[in-house]
Amino acid sequence: MKYLSGMIAKGLCWLLLASLVVPLSPVSAVEDELNTSQKRLDQIQQQIKETLKGLRSKESESGALSRDLERLGTETRRIERLAKSSSQQLSDLSDRLEQQRKKLHQIKAKRDQTEKQIRQRLVILYKTGEVGLIRALLSEAESPRDIAEKYAFLSRMVRYDRELLGVYRQQSQEHQTAVSDLEGLRKKQATVVLRRRKEQDALQKARKNKKVLLAEVKKDAVFLEKMLQELRAKAARLNELVKKLETEQTQTYTESLEGLLPQKGRLLWPVPGKLRVGFGTSRHGDLGTLIESHGFDIAATVGTPVSAAAKGKVIFANSLRGYGKLMIVDHGSKYYTLYAHMARFTKQVGDYVAADEVLAYSGYEGRDAVYFEIRQGGKPLDPAGWLKSR
Repeated sequence: MKYLSGMIAKGLCWLLLASLVVPLSPVSAVEDELNTSQKRLDQIQQQIKETLKGLRSKESESGALSRDLERLGTETRRIERLAKSSSQQLSDLSDRLEQQRKKLHQIKAKRDQTEKQIRQRLVILYKTGEVGLIRALLSEAESPRDIAEKYAFLSRMVRYDRELLGVYRQQSQEHQTAVSDLEGLRKKQATVVLRRRKEQDALQKARKNKKVLLAEVKKDAVFLEKMLQELRAKAARLNELVKKLETEQTQTYTESLEGLLPQKGRLLWPVPGKLRVGFGTSRHGDLGTLIESHGFDIAATVGTPVSAAAKGKVIFANSLRGYGKLMIVDHGSKYYTLYAHMARFTKQVGDYVAADEVLAYSGYEGRDAVYFEIRQGGKPLDPAGWLKSR
């Protein structure tokens, strides 16, 4: 019995002391997206420099200046999206950091309370020692039954102490995990801050280069006139194509579809992005001159699925100068929808398509918008009166 009580006292003391030392857990690695982002921004800047360098040499090439300006605008918007995403990420990280600090404080308070209880038990055990336990357990004045009851009581105390140690270990592990998570969030925040700073620098350079390019174009009437001529010539090429396709369509097919009139005001948008250029006469955002648009220019990141506005049949899927990859869908009764600047098609000429079925994916030469038209015969219609309001 003496041996048993001594082992209980010694074992419990060592167990309590050992539990106060908790091994450190390794800091979790944070994925670093900075290199990929910076590589893309460097490529954009190099392209801008080449555009500026080749401006004069492209003077005689029809449409080159307008394409370069459009590409430059696309690249600038891409950097703006990167910077906006980084800013949002920083805001989210700040919220998560604050939540993690509160969580860490709560865990530490609970652990400290448990540790206080353990230290109080250690003091009691130290003062009692082996002799005190033996005396309490083997007093001559007491019967074997009383001794057995005291032994059971001491056993319950040991179980309680072990449970207390288990709670402390768990709380200590939670504390170390919370500390590690907090450090990981801080490192992630530092990485995003650095990335955003570089994105802001690149954005500033891109805007500066665009300003220089526009100044070069605006100060030279020849450049400006060539750009405006190309915009008019582009629209003329599309008019000729639609007229040609219309004459080639068979009467049998034309009668098989009811056209778009019954669905006016309920047609589906080809992509969900923001309207960048509307129908009709408007002022060019960069040049300040009046331009005529026969359709909608809708923002769409590269790779966005482009869907059919209504059921129909694909009658054209090929490249057209000024429009990149262009698809035209016939809806019957000489109604057509046109989708331009596609990166790749998922349908081909002759395919029947349902409303909202994916026709292609956006992003011709990295362009961040889809051009969309509705026509009846050769006449462009304002999509605003035909598409669903949103």
